[in-house]
Amino acid sequence: MTNFFKSSYIIKLVLNWKWHLLVIFILAVALSSIFSGPTFIKPKYKSYAVIYPSNIAPYSTETTTEQMLQLLKSEDILFDVVKKFKLYEEYKIDTSGKYYRAKIIKKLEDNITIKRTEYESVLIEVYDNSPIQACEMVNEILRLMNQKAQYLQRNKTAEIVKIYLDQLEFKRKQIDSIETRLNYLRTNYNILDYNIQVEEYSKGYVKKINLQRGGINDDISTTLNNLKQFGGEYRLLDASLWGLQEAYIELKREYDKSLSDLNKELTYANIVTKPIVPDKKAYPVRWLIVCITTISSILLSLILFSTIDSLKKSETTPQ
Repeated sequence: MTNFFKSSYIIKLVLNWKWHLLVIFILAVALSSIFSGPTFIKPKYKSYAVIYPSNIAPYSTETTTEQMLQLLKSEDILFDVVKKFKLYEEYKIDTSGKYYRAKIIKKLEDNITIKRTEYESVLIEVYDNSPIQACEMVNEILRLMNQKAQYLQRNKTAEIVKIYLDQLEFKRKQIDSIETRLNYLRTNYNILDYNIQVEEYSKGYVKKINLQRGGINDDISTTLNNLKQFGGEYRLLDASLWGLQEAYIELKREYDKSLSDLNKELTYANIVTKPIVPDKKAYPVRWLIVCITTISSILLSLILFSTIDSLKKSETTPQ
């Protein structure tokens, strides 16, 4: 066998067995052509799409592309595709049998490829016996991904809306409580504006003293006493009310924004390459099968013939 790799030996071997090799060559070409045909191997068609993520909020340190990949590869999306296109029947998997889920997942891995490209886009490839169904499956995966991304985002946004709504209700109760107390002070103690009233009633108080020489107007005296007793509370409540109203307005703005986001109809993928119905099969590549089969057959035959020649020589060599 050490001579096998010498070109002169190979040429001699081919010449010695040329008719056998010719028959093997013809048989290999013919049989590989027949057995790689649609009768024995069902042709598969490939449809694909290239997409970029859009409007996706990544979690933790994930990029938007990684987040999109997680959505596309989720089992509920894949099993929705299985259900819609009846892939259990197509792949001849008995759902009453053992490990049927593992079997369908293996088939999906063989026929559906979802991966990130070097340009941070996502490539979705689907192989199927039907060119139309291959294209429809890509479109369905995209639709389900958008649906799932919208569901997750709306759930998250709904939680935020609920938080803002709770805060608004709490602020509203605080404002109502303060306004109730302020109204009580205004109605029962005639305190309307602490700073202005203190200044004006103090002036009136001094004028009455000068004019009446000790005779003080009861209304002025009563209001001044009220201002002394409840003025501090009034000022504190009034300042708190302004602060709460400003906080309420800001919360209302954020609440309205979140509510608007909740009701938005968004898409979560920018489609760079749309899936189309393929007009040429992607598998099997018959010429490649024929070439590999033929070359393999010739090489194996040469090894066999070389072994036969070696055995013949050893038998004819005198001991």
